[in-house]
Amino acid sequence: MCVCVYTVQSQCDSEMSRIRARSSRRGRERAEGSVPLDLSREPKENLQEILENIVKQDGISCVCKLCHLNNFVKLLCSVGIAEDKLGFTYEEIIICLRLTLLNEAREVRVAGLQSFRYLIRDSNVLGKVLLLQVDYLIARFIDIQQNDSERTQALRLARKVRSAYSLLTQSNY
Repeated sequence: MCVCVYTVQSQCDSEMSRIRARSSRRGRERAEGSVPLDLSREPKENLQEILENIVKQDGISCVCKLCHLNNFVKLLCSVGIAEDKLGFTYEEIIICLRLTLLNEAREVRVAGLQSFRYLIRDSNVLGKVLLLQVDYLIARFIDIQQNDSERTQALRLARKVRSAYSLLTQSNY
């Protein structure tokens, strides 16, 4: 009986040490990938930092790109999508965001789809997205059957595009 209790206790201890090691790794990853958004800065400065880090090919982790994409959504929610407030044209923003849809990391692609969903709030932005042929990339994600998170975000984005398109067609009449 003593041997069983000792064995179970040692297994519990080893499991607890693995859990502690895992949680400390997550803490380091969060600290490493944490990119705070300073809303007291000018939106143009924040957006410039975000876009620069999104388009970097080397020297930036996927976790960092993911944080920057999340900061992009936060910035849009706090400031809005007016070009004069953001300091960049829609074309420049869309071209940078388009690269995230081609990233090798699934999480970055999903965050890129989400970023497009928050960016498309009116028919003007939608027109630029269609002009730059991002809709073909979005359709690719809808066609993917094995990855539910990408497909879900792509379908949400498609619904957003549909509603913005209905505004576009109503304004033409």
